[in-house]
Amino acid sequence: MKKGVPDLLTASFIWGTIGIVTEIGYDYGANSFASVLIRSVVASVFSLSAVGRKSLVPSRENLIMGAISTAFYEVYVFTIEVIGAPLSAVFLYTAPLFVVVLSKVVTQDAITFNKVVASMMVFLGVYLIYLSDVTTLDLALGVASGLTYALLIVFSRFMQMKGMSDMEIISSQSVWGLPMTMVISFLLSPDVSVSSTLTGIYLGVVATVIAYIFFYRGMRRTDSIIASIVTSMEPVFTVVLSWLILKETLTLLQLAGFAVIILSSFVATRRN
Repeated sequence: MKKGVPDLLTASFIWGTIGIVTEIGYDYGANSFASVLIRSVVASVFSLSAVGRKSLVPSRENLIMGAISTAFYEVYVFTIEVIGAPLSAVFLYTAPLFVVVLSKVVTQDAITFNKVVASMMVFLGVYLIYLSDVTTLDLALGVASGLTYALLIVFSRFMQMKGMSDMEIISSQSVWGLPMTMVISFLLSPDVSVSSTLTGIYLGVVATVIAYIFFYRGMRRTDSIIASIVTSMEPVFTVVLSWLILKETLTLLQLAGFAVIILSSFVATRRN
């Protein structure tokens, strides 16, 4: 197995729990914007303790990463609230298609035939997993999730290539995203409930700090395109966990989608 792939798979499994945890939180009255606010606060505290004052130094990279991460988390968690965990995870993995294009412009990661084919397989796989009629709002939120996630992947890869450590990147997306997250939260949902707090703590500690440690270490050993393709296992984990925990049903098309996504990871990591 190619170096970095186990780390990427670990990150995708952790992220596969995001939809489950947030959906349970919503059942108990959590709010998406308040949950993201708590996530940012918790992740910022952990990041500052690890990186120190260095993470407070303003720079162009820090500001851009803060804006991108805020956009991604706000859109994705709100999408889960609107259309549910499984479909949100599926739409999120339109990201590899965006990453293939953006990485060529931003990071010059090599675009190979295998990577292009694997990206298309991911798109087919996620489509099969949740073959369904969707509204225009569902589609818009889904594409926005995929695009902002692709921007996060590509720009974090750019920051790695600039010499920044993985914890510095995590700190950048948390600390510099916090002011924007606070503004959005207080404008749209100023009330922070117990369920929002608990959901946000999980998102901050597990789904941000721990998951991104694995993700950035895996991407450092591969590249942004392979990282986006391998972590497309996230919707597979989400749908399986939804079946196990939320008692949602699995269909033959979903199982076929799982197989296509798993195969895409092998295609992407094989030599041409």
